[in-house]
Amino acid sequence: MAQNLMVWMLERRVVLSECVERLRKEPADTEAEVARLEASEVVYQQYQEDADAGHPDSAAWQQALEEATGGEPAVPAQGPGATPGAAGQLLIGHHSPGSRLEGLPGDYRTIMGIVAGGDGPLQAKDVARELGLDAAPAKVESVRGKLRKSAERGWIARTPAGRYLPR
Repeated sequence: MAQNLMVWMLERRVVLSECVERLRKEPADTEAEVARLEASEVVYQQYQEDADAGHPDSAAWQQALEEATGGEPAVPAQGPGATPGAAGQLLIGHHSPGSRLEGLPGDYRTIMGIVAGGDGPLQAKDVARELGLDAAPAKVESVRGKLRKSAERGWIARTPAGRYLPR
């Protein structure tokens, strides 16, 4: 009986160790997938803005999409047709005294307007709601990423509690 108990305990320990390892790996895999999706969203938004302007370059966008989604690395577009975000350009530049909102992509300008018109510090979910998005985490995280990027580049201020204010 003691021998069977010892075997059972060892087997149970191995099973639990494997379970713990799988659970440790899961958040890293999930974070990597979220990062890939965020990159894909940026590429899609750039494509949509370019298509709305009437001049999509399907070959360059296909390369950018493959790069953002884990495909073969795309060669950055060079020359006069380069769009913001291509060839290492920042989609949203650093704020300086001469910076103007008109130089930002439309969705960032809209977000800046919401933050500026707020009655106080706003959370990402408040901004998402103002944009007409539902409160699903995927929608809020997309807005949070834009808010965070805007704060890192000096366009808005971020409080220690993760709320956003105009500068």
